[in-house]
Amino acid sequence: MPQLEDRREPYFGADIGDRMQAPIESCGMPSGLGAEQPVLAAQSLIDRLGLGNAIRCLRIKLAFPAEVFALAAQPLIEGHAAFVQMLPVSGSGQLGLAGGQLHRALATALRSLDRRRGQILPRGAAPEVIGAQAHRWTYAVFVAALLRDLPYVSNGMRVWMAMDTGVPRAWNPAAGSMRSCGALGYVVESLPPGVVPDPVDAAAAWELFERCVPAAIQDWLREDPALVAELRACLSGNADPDGVLSELVESDAPRRPPGKAQAVSATPVVPAATPVVAVSSPETQSVLAVDPPEFLEEVSPDESALALQFMAWLRQGMLDGRLSVNEPDALVHVVAEGLLLASPRIFREFAKQQVGVPESAADEAKRVQREVLREGWHLRADRGVNILCYERKRSDRGSTRIKGIVIREPQRFIQALPAIDSALVRVVEGASVPT
Repeated sequence: MPQLEDRREPYFGADIGDRMQAPIESCGMPSGLGAEQPVLAAQSLIDRLGLGNAIRCLRIKLAFPAEVFALAAQPLIEGHAAFVQMLPVSGSGQLGLAGGQLHRALATALRSLDRRRGQILPRGAAPEVIGAQAHRWTYAVFVAALLRDLPYVSNGMRVWMAMDTGVPRAWNPAAGSMRSCGALGYVVESLPPGVVPDPVDAAAAWELFERCVPAAIQDWLREDPALVAELRACLSGNADPDGVLSELVESDAPRRPPGKAQAVSATPVVPAATPVVAVSSPETQSVLAVDPPEFLEEVSPDESALALQFMAWLRQGMLDGRLSVNEPDALVHVVAEGLLLASPRIFREFAKQQVGVPESAADEAKRVQREVLREGWHLRADRGVNILCYERKRSDRGSTRIKGIVIREPQRFIQALPAIDSALVRVVEGASVPT
């Protein structure tokens, strides 16, 4: 998959940019203060910014079934979107445009989940513990990445809300979202260096999590108290820099302890000469420092969906018995490192059932295997070797070898796994290594 910085397409579509320039005349903001942005519902924000594909990619990287994603992740994404609205990232070039805050949160979550895929967590735990907690750690990384910058939402700016009274009021994020404050629209004023509004209370990110996520998901996460404590510290700005979540979550937000900023009154009177500009206006962009462009990672949903389709087929086949496990000629074996899939035989079996034509199935099997490998779920040997070799010794007939791909932390996809096949021994560079 191409890296984030490899993309060179416009940050926002031209149609969105055109709509952003149009003033909204029904919100009661006094004339001369610049074009307003409306306070929108979460889905309207996502549609307006064209971020639907980014959210689909998040579901793929989380490897959650659709119904679990809708329960655990979607409400948090929507809650975050409703809070930050179309606000920019002050001091950023590309992210200084409208929607920069929401864009940054989703991009940070995507990159952090990519890094999480290369980790075996919790570190140093027994294999059965790692398998049982794999989804929980993945979810914690997602939450930390999405919400970590929330306390800095008003950095370098003052947001003026358009109220139904016709008198604009400055937004204090600690009081809640603009919608909950009764705002109909808003404009953004860039503040001089060294003057920043009070930040959101340090507990705001955690409070958003508790408000948006169903109790059942919160109870599931709290089954690991140490992980919850680390997540809460990360969201409040008090995380150990050497902690796992701090290591995996990338952020470009300026770090300052919540509550240490120079205070600005939450309800000042707007001077007639105060320069207030709309989020996407040229004036806003001209006072912002230029950063290298940052774009959401380009992921093909069709290709990633094929890998997930294969894993769903594998899970169902193991559950209903169509795919035997740990048998001498089986396509699936449970080993200490994960789930050994005999390759290329298992991909040919999947392709044959999907395509039905032997000639086409051969090419399809190669494509399926390639897409599964691209997802990075598997264990790699030295020098990036993807296919591992295992040996089963037989006292009467010598030994047989099985070559294939080993899926790490298979409990992410299949909760009820058979016991490890202790008769299989991994072969490394000509030597047998007991599993």
